[in-house]
This record gives sequence, structure tokens and C-alpha cells, in this order.
Amino acid sequence: MKLSTAAALAATMWTMLCAPAFAGERSNVPVTLETNSSGQVTRAYGMIGSARNSADTRQLIGCFISASGGSLQAGCEAQNAAGANTLCFSANANIVAAAQSVGPDSYIDFTRDSGGACTSLYVANSSVAAVKQP
Repeated sequence: MKLSTAAALAATMWTMLCAPAFAGERSNVPVTLETNSSGQVTRAYGMIGSARNSADTRQLIGCFISASGGSLQAGCEAQNAAGANTLCFSANANIVAAAQSVGPDSYIDFTRDSGGACTSLYVANSSVAAVKQP
């Protein structure tokens, strides 16, 4: 009885090892800039990995933190494949906290006002995000 159980377990393991491998869900979100009716950029979003892996040499998206004295300030920047770009800054504690969660392969989505202030920042770190290639 023990031999047949071991044989069944071995057959199951062999089947699993020889079965085709499937990867999880993946997304590719290039850097996109949205404008208002006046042509001003109001929103930018994309994946760091998608920008890095793009065929063009222009796409970029990211956020940064700057410390001066006792205060922190965050900023986000984006440039699409056409070379259009935008930048925003904020000392808002919630936006600074969100910027601190940006990782090397994050999805970033930020909005800005006409004065260049970041008004919202969404960061997702997920297995579906494109991973940067060398």
C-alpha cells in the first residue's frame, strides 16, 4: 500500500513538473498625460517598468522626496513618448507619504493644478506591474 501511495505521489509531482508553466497577470501602462480644455496637463499616469522598457527613449515617470530643515516635500514628474512633460510639488503630508511608497516598479497616477501643485497621488505596488528590464 505504501508503495502505491509513493508511486501516485511521484506521478503527481512528475505531472506538475512537466506541465506548461503559466505566469500571473501582467500589465503594461505607458506614460500618459491628460490635459484640460486649455491644454494644461492635469493628470499623468503610467508604470515605471513600462516607461523603462519602452522602445522610445523619452518616457519617464517617478516621484521624489526632498527634506529641508524640518519639512518634507514630494514631487512627481512624467514625460510621455512624444516628449511632453509635467511636474508637480507638494508639502501635503498625505502626498509625501504616498510618494514614499513608490518602488522601483510602481504604477503612479498623479494630478496637478495649474500652479504646479500635486493635488492627488496614487501609487500601486503589485505583481501585475511591468518590471524594468536592463
